[in-house]
Amino acid sequence: MKLKKLLPKNWVPGALAAWLIVPIVIALWFMFGSDIKAGVFNLLEKKPIMYSNVMVEIGESGKSFAQKYQGMVEVNDRNPGSHFYRVNWSDGTLGTVTVKNGASNLAVDSVLSAMGDSDDTYPAEGISSYSISMAVPPRNNVPHDDARLKFYALLQRIQEAGWKRWIDPGMPRLNGADALRYQMSEIENGAGLMSLDPSYVPSLDIWMKIKDMTGWQFYLNGVYMNVQLMRDKKRMDPNLPGAYFLTLGLESKDSFERSEQTYEDRQRWKELYPPARKKQAEERAKAEEKLHALGFKIDTEYRNPDE
Repeated sequence: MKLKKLLPKNWVPGALAAWLIVPIVIALWFMFGSDIKAGVFNLLEKKPIMYSNVMVEIGESGKSFAQKYQGMVEVNDRNPGSHFYRVNWSDGTLGTVTVKNGASNLAVDSVLSAMGDSDDTYPAEGISSYSISMAVPPRNNVPHDDARLKFYALLQRIQEAGWKRWIDPGMPRLNGADALRYQMSEIENGAGLMSLDPSYVPSLDIWMKIKDMTGWQFYLNGVYMNVQLMRDKKRMDPNLPGAYFLTLGLESKDSFERSEQTYEDRQRWKELYPPARKKQAEERAKAEEKLHALGFKIDTEYRNPDE
Protein backbone atom coordinates (compact mmCIF):
# COMPACT_ATOMS: atom_id res chain seq x y z
CA MET A 1 0.00 0.00 0.00
CA LYS A 2 2.86 2.37 0.79
CA LEU A 3 4.34 1.76 -2.71
CA LYS A 4 0.99 2.42 -4.33
CA LYS A 5 0.75 5.78 -2.54
CA LEU A 6 4.11 6.81 -3.93
CA LEU A 7 3.10 6.01 -7.52
CA PRO A 8 1.29 8.66 -9.63
CA LYS A 9 -2.37 8.28 -10.46
CA ASN A 10 -3.19 6.36 -13.67
CA TRP A 11 0.18 4.60 -13.53
CA VAL A 12 -1.28 1.23 -14.50
CA PRO A 13 -2.12 2.09 -18.14
CA GLY A 14 1.35 3.63 -18.64
CA ALA A 15 3.11 0.64 -17.16
CA LEU A 16 1.00 -1.72 -19.22
CA ALA A 17 1.82 0.22 -22.39
CA ALA A 18 5.55 0.12 -21.63
CA TRP A 19 5.30 -3.61 -20.85
CA LEU A 20 3.76 -4.18 -24.30
CA ILE A 21 6.04 -1.76 -26.29
CA VAL A 22 9.46 -2.72 -24.89
CA PRO A 23 9.37 -6.33 -26.17
CA ILE A 24 8.31 -5.05 -29.59
CA VAL A 25 11.23 -2.57 -29.69
CA ILE A 26 13.68 -5.30 -28.67
CA ALA A 27 12.35 -7.63 -31.35
CA LEU A 28 12.63 -4.94 -34.00
CA TRP A 29 16.18 -4.19 -32.93
CA PHE A 30 17.20 -7.82 -33.35
CA MET A 31 15.44 -8.03 -36.71
CA PHE A 32 16.56 -4.71 -38.22
CA GLY A 33 19.30 -3.52 -35.91
CA SER A 34 22.03 -3.60 -38.55
CA ASP A 35 19.97 -1.44 -40.90
CA ILE A 36 19.13 1.01 -38.14
CA LYS A 37 22.79 1.29 -37.11
CA ALA A 38 23.85 1.78 -40.75
CA GLY A 39 21.31 4.56 -41.12
CA VAL A 40 22.59 6.27 -37.99
CA PHE A 41 26.19 6.06 -39.17
CA ASN A 42 25.22 7.43 -42.60
CA LEU A 43 23.60 10.40 -40.95
CA LEU A 44 26.69 11.00 -38.86
CA GLU A 45 28.99 10.76 -41.90
CA LYS A 46 26.96 13.42 -43.78
CA LYS A 47 28.17 12.33 -47.18
CA PRO A 48 27.72 15.11 -49.74
CA ILE A 49 25.00 14.70 -52.33
CA MET A 50 26.50 14.22 -55.79
CA TYR A 51 24.57 15.37 -58.85
CA SER A 52 25.93 13.98 -62.11
CA ASN A 53 24.58 16.95 -64.10
CA VAL A 54 24.64 20.55 -62.85
CA MET A 55 23.06 23.41 -64.79
CA VAL A 56 24.70 26.85 -64.65
CA GLU A 57 23.26 30.11 -65.90
CA ILE A 58 24.77 33.58 -65.79
CA GLY A 59 22.42 35.86 -63.86
CA GLU A 60 20.96 33.22 -61.55
CA SER A 61 21.11 34.19 -57.88
CA GLY A 62 23.78 32.46 -55.84
CA LYS A 63 21.19 31.53 -53.22
CA SER A 64 19.03 29.81 -55.84
CA PHE A 65 22.01 27.89 -57.26
CA ALA A 66 23.16 26.73 -53.81
CA GLN A 67 19.65 25.59 -52.86
CA LYS A 68 19.14 23.76 -56.16
CA TYR A 69 22.21 21.60 -55.52
CA GLN A 70 22.14 21.69 -51.74
CA GLY A 71 24.75 19.49 -50.16
CA MET A 72 27.06 19.70 -53.19
CA VAL A 73 27.70 23.45 -53.51
CA GLU A 74 30.42 24.84 -51.28
CA VAL A 75 29.77 28.52 -50.53
CA ASN A 76 32.71 30.79 -49.73
CA ASP A 77 31.76 34.14 -48.19
CA ARG A 78 35.12 34.90 -46.61
CA ASN A 79 35.95 37.75 -48.98
CA PRO A 80 33.85 40.82 -48.08
CA GLY A 81 31.44 41.67 -50.88
CA SER A 82 32.15 38.54 -52.93
CA HIS A 83 30.56 35.10 -52.87
CA PHE A 84 31.94 31.99 -54.54
CA TYR A 85 29.90 28.88 -55.30
CA ARG A 86 32.02 25.80 -55.99
CA VAL A 87 30.96 22.36 -57.18
CA ASN A 88 33.44 19.46 -57.13
CA TRP A 89 33.09 15.92 -58.37
CA SER A 90 35.09 13.77 -55.96
CA ASP A 91 36.26 10.15 -55.76
CA GLY A 92 37.67 10.25 -59.28
CA THR A 93 34.27 10.75 -60.92
CA LEU A 94 33.67 13.37 -63.59
CA GLY A 95 30.47 15.35 -63.94
CA THR A 96 28.48 17.12 -66.63
CA VAL A 97 27.67 20.81 -66.68
CA THR A 98 24.87 22.21 -68.82
CA VAL A 99 25.41 25.86 -69.74
CA LYS A 100 22.01 27.50 -70.10
CA ASN A 101 21.80 30.77 -72.02
CA GLY A 102 18.31 31.74 -73.10
CA ALA A 103 17.00 28.99 -75.38
CA SER A 104 20.50 27.55 -75.78
CA ASN A 105 21.63 24.56 -73.71
CA LEU A 106 25.20 23.31 -74.05
CA ALA A 107 26.23 20.16 -72.14
CA VAL A 108 29.94 19.65 -71.47
CA ASP A 109 31.18 16.47 -69.81
CA SER A 110 34.38 15.27 -68.13
CA VAL A 111 34.02 18.18 -65.69
CA LEU A 112 36.27 18.30 -62.63
CA SER A 113 34.79 21.39 -60.97
CA ALA A 114 32.77 24.54 -61.56
CA MET A 115 32.86 27.80 -59.62
CA GLY A 116 30.58 30.82 -59.87
CA ASP A 117 31.13 34.32 -58.51
CA SER A 118 28.72 37.05 -57.43
CA ASP A 119 29.40 40.60 -56.26
CA ASP A 120 27.40 42.39 -53.55
CA THR A 121 28.01 45.69 -55.34
CA TYR A 122 25.71 44.50 -58.12
CA PRO A 123 23.25 42.16 -56.35
CA ALA A 124 20.68 42.21 -59.17
CA GLU A 125 23.21 40.62 -61.53
CA GLY A 126 23.39 37.36 -59.55
CA ILE A 127 26.28 35.09 -60.52
CA SER A 128 28.18 37.08 -63.14
CA SER A 129 30.94 34.59 -63.99
CA TYR A 130 31.73 30.88 -63.98
CA SER A 131 34.94 28.92 -64.39
CA ILE A 132 34.45 25.29 -65.45
CA SER A 133 37.45 22.95 -65.32
CA MET A 134 37.43 19.88 -67.59
CA ALA A 135 39.67 17.01 -68.61
CA VAL A 136 39.93 15.38 -72.01
CA PRO A 137 39.09 11.67 -71.51
CA PRO A 138 40.53 9.23 -70.84
CA ARG A 139 41.83 11.42 -68.06
CA ASN A 140 45.64 11.78 -67.98
CA ASN A 141 46.02 9.14 -70.67
CA VAL A 142 44.72 10.37 -74.01
CA PRO A 143 46.52 10.02 -77.38
CA HIS A 144 47.36 13.49 -78.70
CA ASP A 145 45.50 13.04 -81.96
CA ASP A 146 42.39 11.87 -80.09
CA ALA A 147 42.64 14.94 -77.87
CA ARG A 148 42.87 17.16 -80.96
CA LEU A 149 39.73 15.67 -82.51
CA LYS A 150 37.77 15.69 -79.25
CA PHE A 151 38.68 19.30 -78.59
CA TYR A 152 37.54 20.54 -81.99
CA ALA A 153 34.38 18.47 -81.67
CA LEU A 154 33.67 20.46 -78.48
CA LEU A 155 34.23 23.76 -80.32
CA GLN A 156 31.83 22.56 -83.02
CA ARG A 157 29.14 21.76 -80.44
CA ILE A 158 29.59 25.21 -78.90
CA GLN A 159 28.89 26.81 -82.27
CA GLU A 160 25.94 24.50 -82.93
CA ALA A 161 24.46 25.68 -79.61
CA GLY A 162 24.35 29.22 -81.05
CA TRP A 163 27.59 30.71 -79.74
CA LYS A 164 29.38 32.99 -82.23
CA ARG A 165 33.11 33.53 -82.50
CA TRP A 166 34.18 36.72 -80.75
CA ILE A 167 37.45 38.54 -81.50
CA ASP A 168 38.68 41.19 -79.07
CA PRO A 169 37.77 44.56 -80.65
CA GLY A 170 41.41 45.62 -80.55
CA MET A 171 42.59 42.47 -82.36
CA PRO A 172 42.80 41.97 -86.14
CA ARG A 173 40.04 40.03 -87.90
CA LEU A 174 41.89 36.90 -88.96
CA ASN A 175 40.58 33.44 -89.82
CA GLY A 176 41.92 29.91 -90.05
CA ALA A 177 45.66 29.42 -90.35
CA ASP A 178 46.27 33.18 -90.42
CA ALA A 179 44.77 33.62 -86.92
CA LEU A 180 46.95 30.81 -85.55
CA ARG A 181 50.08 32.07 -87.33
CA TYR A 182 49.52 35.53 -85.85
CA GLN A 183 48.80 34.12 -82.37
CA MET A 184 52.04 32.11 -82.40
CA SER A 185 54.12 34.97 -83.80
CA GLU A 186 55.97 37.82 -82.12
CA ILE A 187 54.70 40.42 -84.57
CA GLU A 188 52.99 42.36 -81.77
CA ASN A 189 53.12 42.10 -77.99
CA GLY A 190 49.46 41.17 -77.63
CA ALA A 191 49.35 38.63 -80.45
CA GLY A 192 49.21 35.76 -77.93
CA LEU A 193 45.75 36.93 -76.87
CA MET A 194 44.28 36.32 -80.30
CA SER A 195 41.01 34.35 -80.29
CA LEU A 196 41.53 31.47 -82.69
CA ASP A 197 39.11 30.36 -85.38
CA PRO A 198 37.04 27.44 -83.95
CA SER A 199 36.19 26.15 -87.43
CA TYR A 200 39.87 25.67 -88.36
CA VAL A 201 41.18 22.21 -87.44
CA PRO A 202 45.01 22.09 -87.64
CA SER A 203 47.11 19.03 -88.37
CA LEU A 204 48.55 17.00 -85.49
CA ASP A 205 51.98 18.55 -86.07
CA ILE A 206 50.63 22.09 -85.71
CA TRP A 207 48.35 21.03 -82.82
CA MET A 208 51.40 19.96 -80.84
CA LYS A 209 52.88 23.46 -81.24
CA ILE A 210 49.86 25.39 -79.92
CA LYS A 211 50.79 27.24 -76.75
CA ASP A 212 49.25 26.66 -73.33
CA MET A 213 46.45 29.08 -72.39
CA THR A 214 45.57 29.67 -76.05
CA GLY A 215 41.94 30.81 -76.21
CA TRP A 216 38.85 30.43 -78.39
CA GLN A 217 36.26 33.08 -77.55
CA PHE A 218 32.51 33.22 -78.17
CA TYR A 219 29.48 35.40 -77.43
CA LEU A 220 25.75 34.76 -77.06
CA ASN A 221 22.85 36.67 -75.45
CA GLY A 222 24.95 39.00 -73.31
CA VAL A 223 27.43 36.33 -72.17
CA TYR A 224 31.07 35.88 -73.17
CA MET A 225 32.72 32.46 -73.28
CA ASN A 226 36.45 31.74 -73.29
CA VAL A 227 37.75 28.19 -73.85
CA GLN A 228 41.41 27.74 -72.91
CA LEU A 229 43.67 24.78 -73.54
CA MET A 230 46.37 23.41 -71.20
CA ARG A 231 48.38 20.20 -71.20
CA ASP A 232 51.14 18.40 -69.32
CA LYS A 233 54.34 19.75 -70.84
CA LYS A 234 56.25 16.66 -69.71
CA ARG A 235 54.07 14.43 -71.86
CA MET A 236 54.39 15.97 -75.31
CA ASP A 237 55.76 13.01 -77.24
CA PRO A 238 53.22 12.68 -80.11
CA ASN A 239 53.67 8.90 -80.07
CA LEU A 240 52.72 8.56 -76.38
CA PRO A 241 49.52 9.52 -74.49
CA GLY A 242 49.29 12.95 -72.91
CA ALA A 243 47.16 14.80 -70.35
CA TYR A 244 44.86 17.65 -71.37
CA PHE A 245 42.91 20.15 -69.29
CA LEU A 246 40.39 22.76 -70.44
CA THR A 247 38.89 25.80 -68.79
CA LEU A 248 35.56 27.13 -69.98
CA GLY A 249 34.96 30.64 -68.63
CA LEU A 250 31.64 32.48 -68.73
CA GLU A 251 31.12 36.16 -67.94
CA SER A 252 28.20 38.53 -68.22
CA LYS A 253 28.42 41.51 -70.58
CA ASP A 254 28.17 44.01 -67.72
CA SER A 255 30.92 42.29 -65.71
CA PHE A 256 33.14 42.04 -68.79
CA GLU A 257 32.74 45.72 -69.65
CA ARG A 258 33.48 46.73 -66.06
CA SER A 259 36.66 44.66 -66.09
CA GLU A 260 37.93 46.78 -68.99
CA GLN A 261 38.10 49.75 -66.60
CA THR A 262 40.44 50.50 -63.72
CA TYR A 263 39.09 49.46 -60.33
CA GLU A 264 38.42 53.10 -59.39
CA ASP A 265 36.39 53.71 -62.57
CA ARG A 266 34.27 50.58 -62.58
CA GLN A 267 31.23 52.31 -61.09
CA ARG A 268 31.21 54.49 -64.25
CA TRP A 269 31.69 51.65 -66.73
CA LYS A 270 28.53 52.40 -68.72
CA GLU A 271 29.85 55.89 -69.40
CA LEU A 272 33.46 54.88 -70.04
CA TYR A 273 33.15 51.67 -72.04
CA PRO A 274 31.86 53.14 -75.36
CA PRO A 275 34.88 55.46 -75.84
CA ALA A 276 37.19 52.59 -74.80
CA ARG A 277 35.57 50.40 -77.48
CA LYS A 278 36.09 53.15 -80.04
CA LYS A 279 39.78 53.28 -79.17
CA GLN A 280 40.00 49.50 -79.59
CA ALA A 281 38.51 49.82 -83.09
CA GLU A 282 41.31 52.25 -83.96
CA GLU A 283 43.89 49.77 -82.63
CA ARG A 284 42.33 47.02 -84.77
CA ALA A 285 42.53 49.16 -87.90
CA LYS A 286 46.22 49.87 -87.34
CA ALA A 287 47.02 46.20 -86.71
CA GLU A 288 45.10 45.08 -89.80
CA GLU A 289 46.90 47.58 -92.00
CA LYS A 290 50.26 46.29 -90.78
CA LEU A 291 49.31 42.62 -91.19
CA HIS A 292 47.84 43.16 -94.65
CA ALA A 293 51.22 44.48 -95.76
CA LEU A 294 52.79 41.28 -94.38
CA GLY A 295 50.52 39.04 -96.46
CA PHE A 296 47.78 38.24 -93.92
CA LYS A 297 44.22 38.09 -95.23
CA ILE A 298 41.85 40.34 -93.26
CA ASP A 299 38.23 39.23 -92.88
CA THR A 300 36.58 42.56 -93.61
CA GLU A 301 33.12 40.97 -93.38
CA TYR A 302 33.52 40.00 -89.71
CA ARG A 303 31.45 41.94 -87.17
CA ASN A 304 31.65 41.35 -83.45
CA PRO A 305 28.43 39.62 -82.29
CA ASP A 306 28.15 41.94 -79.26
CA GLU A 307 27.93 45.11 -81.36
